[in-house]
Amino acid sequence: MQHRDALALSEPPDLLRRFVPTPQKASYRVGLALVLVQTNDFTLLPALPLGADFDPPKQQILKWKLIRDTDTQGLLESPRFLVTKTLSIVEMGRPCLLGLDRERRELFGFIGVEVNSRTYQDFLVPVLTQMTNEVFSALSASGSAVRKREFVHD
Repeated sequence: MQHRDALALSEPPDLLRRFVPTPQKASYRVGLALVLVQTNDFTLLPALPLGADFDPPKQQILKWKLIRDTDTQGLLESPRFLVTKTLSIVEMGRPCLLGLDRERRELFGFIGVEVNSRTYQDFLVPVLTQMTNEVFSALSASGSAVRKREFVHD
C-alpha cells in the first residue's frame, strides 16, 4: 500500500486571508487622520472626503485593509466588542469581523458577501471611522483610556 500525504500543498493555506490581493486603493480624511484603504472590492471604498491634498504627520496615518469575504454569508448582528490597551475587536456575527491594532495603526476587516453597499456605508463606515478616531483621541489624551461607545443596530 502506497503512503500519500493527506495534504500536499506547494504553499500553506491562507486561512486568515492575509494574502488576498487588495488592488483597489484610496486615501481619505477622517477627522485629523489620513486613512489609506486597500480592498479587494471597490464597493468597500467608503463615501468619505478624499485625502489627496491632506498631508498629516506620519503618526496621524492609519491603514485599513478591508476584505470582501465571498465565502461568508449572513446578515449583520448586534456588535460585540473586545477592547484591550492595544487592540479593539468588533464582531457582528459571521459576516463582519473588524480588528484594530492601535500600536501598528492598522485596521483589518472581513465583510461578508451579503453585506450590501448601503448597509456598509450606513452602518459599518461609521463604526470604522469611530474606531479610527479613537486611535487618535487616545494619543491626544496622552495615555488616557480609550473610550468605548456602543453602536445601536436597528
